[in-house]
Amino acid sequence: MSRKPPLQDVTTERSDGPPDEQARPRLIEPVLCLPSPVADARVVAFPIIMASAPVVVAILLWLLLGSPAMLAFALLGPVMAVASYAESRRQASAQQTRAQAVFDRELDACIQQARSLAADELRRLEALAAETCTARAAPRLEAQERFCLGSGSVRVRLPMSGELRHLPEDVRSRLDHVLTLDDAPVFGGGATFEITGSTSLVLAAGRALLVQHAACAGEVRICAGVLGAVLAQELSTLGRPWRWGDAQVAEGGLLLDLSEGRGIESSNAAPVRVHVQSASAASVVLENGSRVTLRPRFMTAEQLRASGPSRSDEAGQAGVDGKDAGELRRAASITSRGGAQPARLEGAGLFAQLGTHGTALFGIDLVTDGPHAVIGGTTGSGKSELLVTWVLALTESRSSREVQVLCFDFKGGATFDPLAELPHCVGIVTDLDAAEAQRAAISLRAELRERERALRAAGATHIGQLPGLARLVVIVDEYQALVDAGAALHSVFADISARGRSLGMHLVLCSQQPAIAVRGTTLANCSIRICLRVVAEADSTALIGTASAARLPADSPGLALVVRDSRIVEVQVRQRERLAVAGLVLAAVEREAHLGHLPPQRPWLPALPSRIALAAIAGDGPGLAFGLSDDTDAREQRPARFDAGLGAMAVIGGPRTGKTGCLTVLVEASGERSDSAVGRITVLSSDPESAWDQLCAADLASSPGLLVVDDIDALLAGVEEPHRTAMTEHLVRLIKASASCSPAVAFSLSRVTGGTAALVASAAQTLRLVGGDRSAYVMAGGQASEHDADAPAGRAVWRGRACQVAQASRPISNRDRDAEAATDRLAPVHGETDRELLVVARQPATMRRLLEARGFVCTDLADWCAATTVTRGHPERGGSEPRSVQRAVIGDVETWQGRFGVLARLSAEHRVLLSGVTPGEHRSLLRGDPLPPLVVDASRSAVLRHGRGTMERIRWSNEERSLSGA
Repeated sequence: MSRKPPLQDVTTERSDGPPDEQARPRLIEPVLCLPSPVADARVVAFPIIMASAPVVVAILLWLLLGSPAMLAFALLGPVMAVASYAESRRQASAQQTRAQAVFDRELDACIQQARSLAADELRRLEALAAETCTARAAPRLEAQERFCLGSGSVRVRLPMSGELRHLPEDVRSRLDHVLTLDDAPVFGGGATFEITGSTSLVLAAGRALLVQHAACAGEVRICAGVLGAVLAQELSTLGRPWRWGDAQVAEGGLLLDLSEGRGIESSNAAPVRVHVQSASAASVVLENGSRVTLRPRFMTAEQLRASGPSRSDEAGQAGVDGKDAGELRRAASITSRGGAQPARLEGAGLFAQLGTHGTALFGIDLVTDGPHAVIGGTTGSGKSELLVTWVLALTESRSSREVQVLCFDFKGGATFDPLAELPHCVGIVTDLDAAEAQRAAISLRAELRERERALRAAGATHIGQLPGLARLVVIVDEYQALVDAGAALHSVFADISARGRSLGMHLVLCSQQPAIAVRGTTLANCSIRICLRVVAEADSTALIGTASAARLPADSPGLALVVRDSRIVEVQVRQRERLAVAGLVLAAVEREAHLGHLPPQRPWLPALPSRIALAAIAGDGPGLAFGLSDDTDAREQRPARFDAGLGAMAVIGGPRTGKTGCLTVLVEASGERSDSAVGRITVLSSDPESAWDQLCAADLASSPGLLVVDDIDALLAGVEEPHRTAMTEHLVRLIKASASCSPAVAFSLSRVTGGTAALVASAAQTLRLVGGDRSAYVMAGGQASEHDADAPAGRAVWRGRACQVAQASRPISNRDRDAEAATDRLAPVHGETDRELLVVARQPATMRRLLEARGFVCTDLADWCAATTVTRGHPERGGSEPRSVQRAVIGDVETWQGRFGVLARLSAEHRVLLSGVTPGEHRSLLRGDPLPPLVVDASRSAVLRHGRGTMERIRWSNEERSLSGA
């Protein structure tokens, strides 16, 4: 087998393929020597003719000579054939082994060569990428024609001696793995580059391309757009030539034409499309249509400025369309004359350039001139534009660690929407969500307290001595509408105006009639007063002391009179165009990302969620956690807990408000407590009879645990007197005693009525669910302002604060089954067959069938009395009845009442079964008996009285009821 020649160099040309086909732009390329594939093993056939020829000859000789010895020669043929076949197989196997060994050696050499060439290629690509990083370098032609897009997987393509497709699949996979560079620079050679994705990342990726294009000495064409305006301004600052392009760019995208100076026709070349997914991933479609995923290359504005020599603006404008550049500077530039008042910019003030006074720049410092400002002006006078300009001026040269803004827009518009992405903006609150606006405003009081604690802990007297605490500027558009939404908001803003100076909290309040809307101490503490055009002279006089603002021209929006240092100055407020606002916001976003600042937190907590898992609020603490309580004033949300040591808990709410869910959460929370202090959990049954048995259990009042009663008003409504009064009194005793002894009691009801008022009054803790009927909520003791008909299930008021009840993982169930076990079988008692069962029934015929089914011999009361004599309180049996049969004597209520005193005398020795007997009839028949067990349905249950006076309830099975026709 022939060997491959050693490594040799051959002449090749550069290819413009995708990253996995990027060629090596060298005149001489090394050739990768592929191993010769191993030929398939030679197939050795069995020599059939060789084996059969001696046999045929031996047979012929035997026939001719007649000697049997000739037949022995027939064996030589097969023996020689088998030996020849075995030898051929051995030689073929040895040859295949030698060929495979040669192939393995050649493959190892090829792999080593491929690794070396791949390492050389990686070093070459990295060196080429390094040359493109700065415009100060003089890169090679290739670096000018192809731009580095980032790092990704690159397939090294090399000339090969031999056919790769002839090699086995596993060998091709090994070579492909060696020749694939996992983190190598990826280049694109298109004329135009379209970049989409996150705005800050798109800008950073565009700058990386501009730096590489700087060495091409060509003009950059930028397609119009917000991001394009930002990059164009940065190029103008560097003196780089650029002009607007004609192509359309997607909103939020960037399109750069970098064909000039590279010898590429932009009309013929396909664009390179880059979609930046994150800071570490981007999907790229190259000019030839191939797709690749890479880690994009980014560059900040500071790195762009440092990458090349800075030139003057005049030199940079030599090749720029003056009209477009002027528009750009008005639209997207940060004013270069911001240092016109250097004394204002020093220190920790809040100087903001708002406009011009004549030909001079005019600015206001909220710290030295303020600390608060009030703005007045009619509709269309430019109030909203002034607020946006003020916010941008405050933040364009400061980080979010220095100043933050909170915007209230109660004008019904979208004044602050362009500032939503501003890192300094901690929130934009509108009148579309009045509850959220009130939460945000009230939480400012908690912000005051936190700042006071921070200053006290640091031993500082004002925020200037605590640089780590950012100033907070609260801006309100239409202050009157905001404070009308809540009466408590007046005091909140008055508190901020009085204490905000030292705590670093500033107010900028805007209203059409500020002298009326901003009252008392709040207006007195607003030393900065700005009045745009107003309708009434009285409004101007009340705000700035002169009626001049009412005479401002209506066709000059933004023209204002400013009172500062007891002087009135006429100022033309700077009007920010949409592109300018977007550009400044993007610049602030990028600056914060470069500084590594996390977004500041909002000064208020989000509203309570409509669904809370019990596991999310469970934890160590006194009592049982059942929900999340919201303290807006303190800016805290903590678990709401039922503390049994304070007394019983009443849950009041209408249908579908979540009262059953609250009790379910209490049961589940008590069951999951790790300690043993909870004890037995008793859920009172919704069945009145079972509930009566549970309440009458001897160990209920003395056993530690939790007693839960759901829909207690519905339960009592299903009980007739006098059992209802007895049950109510028993529940009241348990509720009053729950704070001092066991068990703890929690109950729910739909509304407070005369029958349940005593129960609610006895409960020390009340949870009022705010949904349902408004009048019922107010009658239950709630405030009308707290009611919310659209509130989610479980939203309530707990100890004066809003609360959301958690959701249990399973429905409520009776955890105490022992109290429900009542006598369900009534059978003759062994040894008492001489003691008849005395039956008082409303329906004697039905009772006869039921008792006969249970083995009793039934006799009517009249017949029994006729056959027996009653002496000394008990009857004497007559006749010859067998003593092994127990008799039941059945009579209706009227019959027993007609035999006055008989039942009372016999009950001392006999069991008495009472079915359908009212408590009043029971007292008339058996005087001195206590209240019998509750029976709601006489067809289902009856009362069995024993001879000692004890009573219990028995229940008929469904089969027995069907047998009796019930």
